[in-house]
Amino acid sequence: MVMKNNILIVTEDKSLFTIVQHVNELLGSPFFLKKAKDNEKPSRASIVLLDLDHITEKQMAVFNGFSYLVAIKEYFQHDEIRKLFKKGAFDCLKKPVTEEDFYKLFQDITKTQQHSLFSSGKSEQEELAKDDLKMSLAYDLIFGNVKHSKKIWDRSQFAGLSTIPNTCLTICIDDFYRLMKNKSEIWRQSIRNEIIDSVHVYFAENRVEEKIVIINGPEKVVVLLSLPVQNNVLEYRNISISCAEKMKQIIKECTGHSVTIGVGNYYEDARNLHLSYQESLQALENKFFTGSNTVIHINDVDPFTNEMYLLQMNEIMIMANQLTMGDVESVKSSLNRVINMISSQINISPKLFKIQTLDLLSTLSQAAINGGAHVKEVLTTQLHYAKELLALENLDQICQWLHEVIDQLLDLILSNHNESSIKSVQKALFYINNHFTEEISLESVANQVHLSTNYFSHIFKKTTGSSFIEYLTHLRMDKAQSLLMDLTCTIYQISCDVGYSNPRYFSRVFKSYFGVTPSEFRNSMLVTNIAKKVKTS
Repeated sequence: MVMKNNILIVTEDKSLFTIVQHVNELLGSPFFLKKAKDNEKPSRASIVLLDLDHITEKQMAVFNGFSYLVAIKEYFQHDEIRKLFKKGAFDCLKKPVTEEDFYKLFQDITKTQQHSLFSSGKSEQEELAKDDLKMSLAYDLIFGNVKHSKKIWDRSQFAGLSTIPNTCLTICIDDFYRLMKNKSEIWRQSIRNEIIDSVHVYFAENRVEEKIVIINGPEKVVVLLSLPVQNNVLEYRNISISCAEKMKQIIKECTGHSVTIGVGNYYEDARNLHLSYQESLQALENKFFTGSNTVIHINDVDPFTNEMYLLQMNEIMIMANQLTMGDVESVKSSLNRVINMISSQINISPKLFKIQTLDLLSTLSQAAINGGAHVKEVLTTQLHYAKELLALENLDQICQWLHEVIDQLLDLILSNHNESSIKSVQKALFYINNHFTEEISLESVANQVHLSTNYFSHIFKKTTGSSFIEYLTHLRMDKAQSLLMDLTCTIYQISCDVGYSNPRYFSRVFKSYFGVTPSEFRNSMLVTNIAKKVKTS
């Protein structure tokens, strides 16, 4: 283990000290920081950050002999950097120096110190060169770029490996994108480095020497192992799973982060190691169904099918209509049925699953717009949840995500429901009052206010207390009652004047509304009028 370093910061720039302090905190405070004071004899430090803009060349000589001297300056003169390196400087940084610059610097220093401690008498440059050769070999092996066995063997020897890797494990940091939300790239790098350090702890504790560890993607670390000879495929599977389980446990203990490890098959011919790598990635995809914090061997999973029917179309439309009408209880009931259907899915491609789930999100968003929610708010919400969906890792998370989507869309609908509904119904009433004598229908009026028929019917009754047909009939019957007082108008003419092309149907509606036929109504009104005149005379 590398001892805790002292860092002496020689500068009058307070912001420089603040940046170093912040990076140190992000790294878990592995360094003791001290700011140099005027006329103070510098104590021995492992690392010196020397701001050349604030000291003279004579003052700089005081710091010669320190383990790691880093020169910082706004502008380096021609050939100045070469002279500094000749004097033993570890690095030269040009202002403005960012947190990323210091992070990389401290990582390089720590790595150099580790190589120095474990080099066992070998030169630091030789160890660094071997590491580079291992990295280069690893990437060529997992991507299938090496086609000749002799070439693989020679490169393995140059890299200091006595045996050639034969099995690939891919470590995936669980919930990586949620953990990294609103975090800097420094934070991301520090997490990945913690995982790699933990893997090396496992190797050290189990005395595993023939291995290569590389980063491949933001949340993935690839481990190439040389498993000892076994009798059969099952034994290779068992030993690789055992290694992965122990590795997963140590990573959790050292970092506090859970990981899922995909394990590929053993391949004696290293030219096929890229197949083991692809298998480890395919095994990892099954965490979508198995959940996080697991070890998954490729032989323990079934291949995915591309045939998938996430939901029945009628189930989608039922839930969409309920959402449009703001029917909270019915939407929640339908959602539970949808989630039960989703939870039963197995052996389907997670990518296809997410594509169809995005399609469902689009349908629900359109339903919310039909329900009166503001278009801009819905589209913003849809984009937010679409991005979230891409980062989700398993079915449980998607089911929770669906609950959040429905709750958010319902809020958008209900918050705008009253105002929007009243305006739409007012516009519809104006249209009906001016056109009720024509052959209008629920569909034609709904089109006038740009709403679906079902939703318009729902809000019309909720706002007026009457259904569309009840309100329309009331207007027509009121008008018919008035026209029947005019003896010059025939029943047929009155029927047409109030919007009924069929006089028989008009008579049935009239009798249903008033309890008498139009003729009976007219006759009763005449009798009443005659009686009034007789009484008056």
